[in-house]
Amino acid sequence: MNKKKILIIIIITIISLLSFLGYNITIKAKEKNQISKQLQTIPKFELKTLENISFSNADLKQNTSTIFIYFNSDCDFCHHEAESISQNLEKFKNVQFIFVSFEETEAIKKFAELYKLNNQENIVFLEDKKGDFSIQFNANSIPYILIYNQKNELVKKHKGQLNANGILRALYQND
Repeated sequence: MNKKKILIIIIITIISLLSFLGYNITIKAKEKNQISKQLQTIPKFELKTLENISFSNADLKQNTSTIFIYFNSDCDFCHHEAESISQNLEKFKNVQFIFVSFEETEAIKKFAELYKLNNQENIVFLEDKKGDFSIQFNANSIPYILIYNQKNELVKKHKGQLNANGILRALYQND
C-alpha cells in the first residue's frame, strides 16, 4: 500500500512539473513573439541625451535609415565597432546612429570622443539608466544592433559586433 501511494505521488509530481514547464515555455514563446512583432517598426521610446534632454521617436530624422547600437565602453567588441563606423563616416551621411548605454554620462562621453563620434550631426548618444531600452528593444547582449530602413522597418537585428561593412550590406540589401 505504501509503495502504491509513493508511486502515485511521484506520478502526480512529474505530471505537475511537466505541466508547469510547458506553461512557462508557452508564455516565454508568446512574449518573444510579441517583442519580435514590436520591433518590426521602431518602438516608442524616450531616453535622455548626454545633456539630460529628452530624446524620443519624435526626434528621429524622417525618411532616414536608423541604426540603434546598445553598447558599453568596457566592451572590446563595442570599441572595434565604433572604430569601424568612425573610419567610414562618409558612407553613413544619410544614416542616423543612436548609440545607447546604461553607463554614466562621463563614460559615454569618453567613448564618443575617443572615436570622434561626439560632434557628428547624424549621431546621438543616449543614456539608459533605468534599463528601458533593453526591455523595449529586447537588448540582452552587448553590442546589440537594430537596423531600420527609411520607412522605420526592421531590416536586421544583430547580437554581437558588426562592422561598418556589415551594417552597410544590411542597409543596401533591403533598399
